[in-house]
Amino acid sequence: MISIAICSHNRSEDVALCVSALASQLPGRNDELLIVDSCSSPEHAEALASLASAYQGQLIRLETPGLSPARNAALAAARGEWVAYLDDDTVPLPDWLSSLHRVIDEGANRLAAVGGLTQPLWPDNASAPSHIGPRWLFYLSCNQDHVRGNVTHGAKVCGANLAFRREALSAVGGFRIELGRTGDRLIGGEESLVVRLLLQRGLDVIYEPSVRVKHRIHRERLTLDWIRRRAYWEGVTETAIATANGGPFPARLAIPKLAVSALVFGLLYALTRNSDFLIRSRVAGGALAARLKPPAVLNPAVASTAKAKANA
Repeated sequence: MISIAICSHNRSEDVALCVSALASQLPGRNDELLIVDSCSSPEHAEALASLASAYQGQLIRLETPGLSPARNAALAAARGEWVAYLDDDTVPLPDWLSSLHRVIDEGANRLAAVGGLTQPLWPDNASAPSHIGPRWLFYLSCNQDHVRGNVTHGAKVCGANLAFRREALSAVGGFRIELGRTGDRLIGGEESLVVRLLLQRGLDVIYEPSVRVKHRIHRERLTLDWIRRRAYWEGVTETAIATANGGPFPARLAIPKLAVSALVFGLLYALTRNSDFLIRSRVAGGALAARLKPPAVLNPAVASTAKAKANA
């Protein structure tokens, strides 16, 4: 049994498109649909409740927003052996659920997580904008690799389309509430830390391209203002994950290296207007700022908790 969790804050229109794509896949299966309302406004809350009723799903309402708490609420409510998390702006392809079942059924007991292929669905069904490079695409939570692989061998998984064995996810404490998006705070990394903790336990995390979704890209995410903010918070996230993992900072997060990287890549962007250089400069700048003055989310208590769970 798979529990399919869709967490949303004020994006009921996206959820409607997502669950309508799932509708034809659920009948005849013993799977369940969980819609988590992460403190949406009354209008969106009412729409999400109607969607849960219409599609025989369970509605979970939280009174405070936050992606990690919403994901943890779905984990606590799930009855399935696996919990599959879909971003609310994804559109699962018709064989998404059957492919996920097949991969899980064929997997060994040490299989703890499965990430799937995530294709961008551009505004107005247009082709990819010319200024969107590979790094920008990564920050749009898209992964179009067509080769199956294990994360320990370099494969990557994307949080927009990611399923976990419920017991394994619970064993590492679920998603850290210090990480994950809340409002305008674009810190992420909650699923990356979970994956790292699962790997530390000797479990397998794989990427499987047959588990396919399309990811609707909102127009504002194609602007330089958005990618500047997103890349900066990615740098903060990298520092947060290193802190939460309880170990020493890797060489790439050394303060002198970050300072040089932010400057050099910033100059290269000024000369070339290549967005990849802008992203690399902003990531380094965000990580540097977090190293010099850690924000409240980088609580040392998180590191000790994560380390204790990893060694349990």
